[in-house]
Amino acid sequence: MTKYFLIFLLSVNSLFSLDLNNLLKDIQNDASVQIKEEQKRLNEFKENESKQKQLLNEAKAILSKESKKSERLKTTLDKNEELLMEKETLLNQKMGDLGEMFGSVRQTSADFLTNFQASLTASHNPQKEEVFEEFANSKKLPNIKQLENLWHGMLEEIVRSGNVEKYNANLILSNGDRVNQEVTRVGLFSAKSDGKYFDYSNDMKALVELSTQPSTSLGSSDDTFVIDPTRGTLFELLNNQPTLMNRIQQGGVVGYIIIFLGVIGLLFAFYKMVVLNLVFTKMKKQIKSLDAPSDNNPLGKVINIFNKYKNHDLNDLEVKMAETILKETNRVKKGQSFVKLLSAVTPLLGLLGTVTGMIATFQAITLFGTGDPKLMAGGISTALITTVLGLVAAIPLLFSYTYISSKSGRIVSILEEQGMGMLAKSL
Repeated sequence: MTKYFLIFLLSVNSLFSLDLNNLLKDIQNDASVQIKEEQKRLNEFKENESKQKQLLNEAKAILSKESKKSERLKTTLDKNEELLMEKETLLNQKMGDLGEMFGSVRQTSADFLTNFQASLTASHNPQKEEVFEEFANSKKLPNIKQLENLWHGMLEEIVRSGNVEKYNANLILSNGDRVNQEVTRVGLFSAKSDGKYFDYSNDMKALVELSTQPSTSLGSSDDTFVIDPTRGTLFELLNNQPTLMNRIQQGGVVGYIIIFLGVIGLLFAFYKMVVLNLVFTKMKKQIKSLDAPSDNNPLGKVINIFNKYKNHDLNDLEVKMAETILKETNRVKKGQSFVKLLSAVTPLLGLLGTVTGMIATFQAITLFGTGDPKLMAGGISTALITTVLGLVAAIPLLFSYTYISSKSGRIVSILEEQGMGMLAKSL
């Protein structure tokens, strides 16, 4: 057993020695390869170093050359600035009072250009804007011919501003179509074509149809004109003026509820008025012919009941008459409370809209402050419009209720008087 163990140890030892020899050879080979690679990298670095020195020297040479060029240019610039100052001084000396005149001409041209761009007369000849723009932006002294052109252009605009003229101009209609047709212009105040009013747009270089036209009650014939003495401001405000539908929309949900209840109440009140008037008319005819009662009116029904039970006991007759009068009274007064309710509810809804509108206004103030009134306008509009709608609905409903109540009261009074009279005759 010991013999075999020794043989195994010797075998393992020989194998281990063989592996160490191979490992040593591998390490020596790797070291040799690494030394060669490092030597190669070192040689490449030395070559690049010489190239970098060459590039650095070239860059320094270029920098020196450009620095000298910069100094020459700076010297030239300083000389040119000195020369320019001398020329400007000489120019100012030669100009004398012409400099003030040039400044005045340029300022006048700029002011006139601003007015011309917003003037209706620009639609007659939009190219004239170039004449005033040339003077407004010019940096040279104008000659006599240019000054005469400016003078003639200004004089022509002054004359046209006081005339009523007809001419063809570019128009932009409300549907977006661009057409060229005859337009009548009244000075600087209004322009009209085919019964529509227009305002000049410098961006479009054309007359643009107003989205909101002046009321026809002011004049709709071709010979009648609505003028804007503010040269467009009032027409612009007219465009921003809300219509009836815009006002209703400002009332919001509460406003629509008020309108709905008001319309329902007025329709029912009108129906009730018609019915009561028909009943009252039939009763007046019945009074003239008490001997021929008809069931198409309350009085005729009371007479029929009287004729039916007049031979009965007086108490029974009185009870039947009272029942019939009470039944007809309820039928006549039916629906009055509904009209009365609506006449009371609609102003309360208007008050509700006022409260909600003011809440929205205070919320806007809390969030954005009071710097922009437009942020508060929505809530204030809701508050005011709902109040107006509530009153507009309540006032006619209240008058309607008063009329219905009065008419039904007269009918009931006639029934009671005639009933008491018939009972008195039966005694």
